[in-house]
Amino acid sequence: TILGQEARLYDYKRAAMLAFIRANKLNRIITSGGSDPKIGIVTTGKAYLDTRQALEDLGIDDARARALGIRLYKVGVTWPLEAEGARRFAEGLQEVIVVEEKRSNLEDQLLRILYHLPADRRPTVIGKADESGRIILPSEGELTPTGVAMVIAGRLMKHEGESPELRQRLARLEAKEKLLSAPPPKVARTPFFCSGCPHNTSTKVPEGSRAMAGIGCHGMAIWMPERRTSLISHMGGEGVGWVGQAPFQSDNHIFQNLGDGTYFHSGLMAIRQSEFMQATVGDGS
Repeated sequence: TILGQEARLYDYKRAAMLAFIRANKLNRIITSGGSDPKIGIVTTGKAYLDTRQALEDLGIDDARARALGIRLYKVGVTWPLEAEGARRFAEGLQEVIVVEEKRSNLEDQLLRILYHLPADRRPTVIGKADESGRIILPSEGELTPTGVAMVIAGRLMKHEGESPELRQRLARLEAKEKLLSAPPPKVARTPFFCSGCPHNTSTKVPEGSRAMAGIGCHGMAIWMPERRTSLISHMGGEGVGWVGQAPFQSDNHIFQNLGDGTYFHSGLMAIRQSEFMQATVGDGS
């Protein structure tokens, strides 16, 4: 039964999955932090590569990380975060830095896992913001190795004191970032359809008509004013925009761009719904 499946999921399958993560070391400690670990770094995916590059840019290899007391934890399964391994990683640390792309996910889970530890064993956890609430790793855009390096270096100097070597390396990184963020060229090439692409003609609508976009190359028609195309949709929702519009405007119809793959797996249903709306609005229902 449905309720039996729900009970099996929470009473058995979830525990089995977490045991699988532990047994296969899908979340693992990369550098131990040496004999006197102080700072832990938790990261995953692309952010892990950014973190490794940041450490390299700061002149911190594995041996140097152990000497500085840096423990690095690479998470292979981000949700749910396996608690036993996370607590084992955090043991003995003064501070944990969570480096992850976009919104906080690992950070929120780690805070919950460590919350009930005794105060003298519970490390400070920072990630998107530091302990004062200042944003240090933004949720928008993407992380860069230089941005991660600045956070790591700042926390190291907070614990170990000023380091001329780290300051010098940071200055070089910041100078490189300024060069990379130079103003873009004045001539920009707007993305367009490939030569011979059928979308180049199929997205042109008759005079006085308009179209809506969907998932696919035809979505580029949105920024081509002469195509009179608007309102991109999620996959399978093509045409549903018309359901909301139809009762409130005088157009008899619109054109909806829809890929053949989407049409066959789910788009047909949205088109049928929008056709039904046209029929009911048209006859005054």
